[in-house]
Amino acid sequence: MNRPQAHAVPPAAALALVPGLESGSPPLRIERLAGGTVNDSWRVDTARGRFVLRLDAPAAHRPGVDRERERILHDAVAPAGFAPRTLVWGGAAGVQVREYLEGRTWNAADMAQPGQLVRLGRRLAGLHSLAPPSEVAPFDPGAVAELYLELAGAGAAAPRARAMADEVRAAALQVASHVARPAIVHGDLTHANLLDGAGLWLLDWEYAQCADPVYDVACVLAYSPAARAQAGRLLEAAGIAGPGAAARLGAAIRVYEALTWLWHRARTTGAGASRSAN
Repeated sequence: MNRPQAHAVPPAAALALVPGLESGSPPLRIERLAGGTVNDSWRVDTARGRFVLRLDAPAAHRPGVDRERERILHDAVAPAGFAPRTLVWGGAAGVQVREYLEGRTWNAADMAQPGQLVRLGRRLAGLHSLAPPSEVAPFDPGAVAELYLELAGAGAAAPRARAMADEVRAAALQVASHVARPAIVHGDLTHANLLDGAGLWLLDWEYAQCADPVYDVACVLAYSPAARAQAGRLLEAAGIAGPGAAARLGAAIRVYEALTWLWHRARTTGAGASRSAN
């Protein structure tokens, strides 16, 4: 099956979904936005306002991306101010139109600053207080690891891959040893997905899940090792405390690290590579 290729300019049919351009009128301004490997995004200004037009790039078909789960969870958090409001979900067409928010994308230096991490932790505490939608199944790290193994197929690194999947399952069991209320977790907290303006918004919800809140803190620390010196401060700000919290966090970091290794292998070998390339 052919997949969409990266877009040099937005197709006319996609632009027509932006408010103010329905009749084929040209935009007042169009500017490609930097950042992001899963999507192609443009700022589009019209007489109706400022918007972001997002189109699936080939990487949108990487392992783990679930547009329907993304839509449900994004629509659950946007009204509470944790993400920009989405006006159009294009579904199979791979098109999204959302409001444009003015702000500065975080950089790696932000992830090493105690004050910024406290802000992020408090923001996560608010996110995790929202009731998760019942139609989204709980995050199952072991099942995700097995999917990545299946997509990767056989290869020279198969024994190591099997060991990584086993590590995911064992670490996930350690996290689950403490019964936590399931929450909406963003699941991809790189600095590029944090927009700082009138608020602190979380962008790109492709990997969002319903899970133990400790997974979001673990995601920050797995992706940004410079933040690990502030792990206790981040846990406290996120409202995750009590006996065993640090051990659960360590186990959740191992889950993310092993899943990331398996994810990279799945998208560069076997069926995972075909999904990204086709």
